[in-house]
Amino acid sequence: MPELPEVETIKRLLKPNLVGKIISDVKILSPKNFVGNKQEVIGKKINSVDRYGKVLVIKLFNNKYLNIHFKLSGQILFSKNVDKAVFKNIIPFTGGNKMPANTTRVIIEFTDGSGIFFNDLRKFGWMKISDQPLKPKGIDVLSKEFTPKLIFSITQKTRRPIKVLLMDQDLITGIGNIYANDSLFLAKIHPQRLSNSLTEKEIKLLYKTIKQTINEGIKDLGSSGADEAFILPDGSRGGHQRNFLVYQREDEPCLNCKTIIKRIKHNGRSSFFCPLCQK
Repeated sequence: MPELPEVETIKRLLKPNLVGKIISDVKILSPKNFVGNKQEVIGKKINSVDRYGKVLVIKLFNNKYLNIHFKLSGQILFSKNVDKAVFKNIIPFTGGNKMPANTTRVIIEFTDGSGIFFNDLRKFGWMKISDQPLKPKGIDVLSKEFTPKLIFSITQKTRRPIKVLLMDQDLITGIGNIYANDSLFLAKIHPQRLSNSLTEKEIKLLYKTIKQTINEGIKDLGSSGADEAFILPDGSRGGHQRNFLVYQREDEPCLNCKTIIKRIKHNGRSSFFCPLCQK
């Protein structure tokens, strides 16, 4: 699932290609993946491309918003020629490099002949038209409101495992499995530690490592992990997977102490950690 660095990267790469363009048509290949009346956006000009948590938001000049959530396997591809879209790389899950593909659910066409393809293998992702941006409830980790004091106030109220708490989008938005695992490793905190057991010193360090891993993920243009579900709008891969610290490194040596990285499951998600470094 694309996390904050992946969606932020998509936003930054799409913005110069989309702002100012006029939507000429919306082709809905899978009604499950599109919510709203497409006539509300056809003929409208794009004002801005923003991100709220893991949600990509395209604002139109008629004050309508096209919200995009990638969920587990969503992808956005941009082509200057929507009718003959060919990419340099094979697009994951499609077996080819041409669009539309078998996983394409929605196509947005622009008056200049360009367009975007919304792909989603599992059909969990969506595009939704709304009168307001669909913002998650939690505090975005790149916002000024995300502070050590905020983390302290959240952790002291619950005995939930800290890893589970960090991924609760109703509290903190943008952190998913990749960056939660690596942030906890840098902070030397076991993923199953009870949240209210963290000291003020540990929370300050955790805040620092969250910011560090998120910013490094953005610098690396996001993470295309083992399934390579995440791709950039031009079909290329992100590079942060080459810098994973513990995520997807089960049975490999810890980068600090050489102890073998372990994997456990809780709440249906895998957690990777060093049993010696993280307490």
